[in-house]
Amino acid sequence: MGNNIKEKKGFKEFCRKFRNIKGKTIIGLTGALGSGKSAALGFFRDCGAFCVSTDALAKEVLTSGACYNRILTRFGPRVFLKDGSIARNKLAEEVFSDTAKRKRLENILHPEILKKTLSLIKKSHEKIIVVEVPLLFETGLEGCFDLTICVDASGDLRMRRAVRKGWNPGEMKARSAAQLPAGEKAARADIVAANDGSLKDLRNKIRRIYDFLNAAKLGNWRKNERR
Repeated sequence: MGNNIKEKKGFKEFCRKFRNIKGKTIIGLTGALGSGKSAALGFFRDCGAFCVSTDALAKEVLTSGACYNRILTRFGPRVFLKDGSIARNKLAEEVFSDTAKRKRLENILHPEILKKTLSLIKKSHEKIIVVEVPLLFETGLEGCFDLTICVDASGDLRMRRAVRKGWNPGEMKARSAAQLPAGEKAARADIVAANDGSLKDLRNKIRRIYDFLNAAKLGNWRKNERR
């Protein structure tokens, strides 16, 4: 309980830092597994937005000095290979089969991911920033952003896409169980980008959303609204 309170306070502090960034519209992009959120992030990048993938940052911080020793201490040598590197598949098996272990890993990784995200945003020159956060609502980080966007697709389609990427149904179910249902993610988002069609359809939707954001300059009034 104490760790959860500490974590929430830490996230609130990060959200305050995000909201204090001036002159940028910062978007939180999310979606269920297989929804196409990574493709959407790429299309935002093509449009000219500065894009950050927290999944990519997670892979970086996983082996950083700030996290490596803590993972060894908390999870032990069983999640490491003989050469001392972290066995990502073993670590994933541990955390997605045990909620307490998953929270333990998140408490190690999330602060470092947020620090890196904040640093990248501050250094960027673009006015529209899109941050892909798979667990956006689950972690209570929606307050960091001026607007939230959820990429959504039907369950069957998401499953087929995940299988094409090499996921097996068991992995898909285990990971999905650690997230809010897809419908709830969509319901909580400010904008929903349906992705049941082709990549061209999604690209066109992202272009329209980007053009809207570029014209609206949402950052200023949304930040003022939340103060």
